[in-house]
Amino acid sequence: MNIRDLEYFQRLALEKNYSKVADFYHVSQPTITYAVKRLETELNVSLVNRNQAHKNITLTPAGRQFLLHVNSILRELRIAKQEMTHFTAKKLPLGLPPIIGNYYFPKLSPKLLQADILPHLIIQREGSENLLRQIKLGRLDVGLIGSLDAIHEDSLNTEILTKKKFKIVAAPTHPLATKKTVAFADLGDEKFLLLSEQYVHHHAFARLSQSSNTDPKIIYQSDDLDILKGMIKSGMGIGFLAELAVSPDDNLVTIDLSDLTQPQFLISLIHRNSSIVTPIMEELLALIRQVVTEDENKKVQKD
Repeated sequence: MNIRDLEYFQRLALEKNYSKVADFYHVSQPTITYAVKRLETELNVSLVNRNQAHKNITLTPAGRQFLLHVNSILRELRIAKQEMTHFTAKKLPLGLPPIIGNYYFPKLSPKLLQADILPHLIIQREGSENLLRQIKLGRLDVGLIGSLDAIHEDSLNTEILTKKKFKIVAAPTHPLATKKTVAFADLGDEKFLLLSEQYVHHHAFARLSQSSNTDPKIIYQSDDLDILKGMIKSGMGIGFLAELAVSPDDNLVTIDLSDLTQPQFLISLIHRNSSIVTPIMEELLALIRQVVTEDENKKVQKD
């Protein structure tokens, strides 16, 4: 079975017109016609219903079923090509969301340099949802991804490394700064400064709002964590951030939520099951696990 024939068929299912497919691939219309006929002959089934009056086609039930397989085959082929590019170029793309990257990468980078992995690493910084999509498409090999729920995908190898709490964040001069804990429902009169919808925080905040039956006042949302923390520090409002988003240098107060049911910030190490686990990738995965484990141990000792 010819890969090009599959590509022609996939495009024909989209365009529903032989001429448009021929124009797209810069070939003659008979080339597309013969490609479909070759597939039908090999499969011994009709794939398309031809409507000569309107010069368009629709797929038969068998054609629609075959298209599902074609989409899967061509998607896997594209991913394989991406992986081979990474393999031969000796480059390793790593996805790091901004908050997770800011927290862990300074701890990870000396180990990567010592292991001679750092020069081969390509860091991609985006929100977790976008990075997860890039991993599925084969554009990224590995990602340290944040989520509220465990990620279950047949095509992915997912390992939850740690779980972090969400905290209420306030300026030292804010009235809430003297509290150790606070119930989310008691914050109805507060003004919130939040991260934008591309962050997991937005979904966690929505869950808490729903579970506590409250409608908090959101006065501003930002993609920039540093700007947001600066606004919180100035006393404009309070924030809702994962605990690893706030460092001692920020001079901000973090307050635990007392709610019995509250979301957690899961941090997972993710790569595709089909990925070629090269020695450099295997060492990268081991170092990431090591850094997260060491960080958790230090936290336990401190507590």
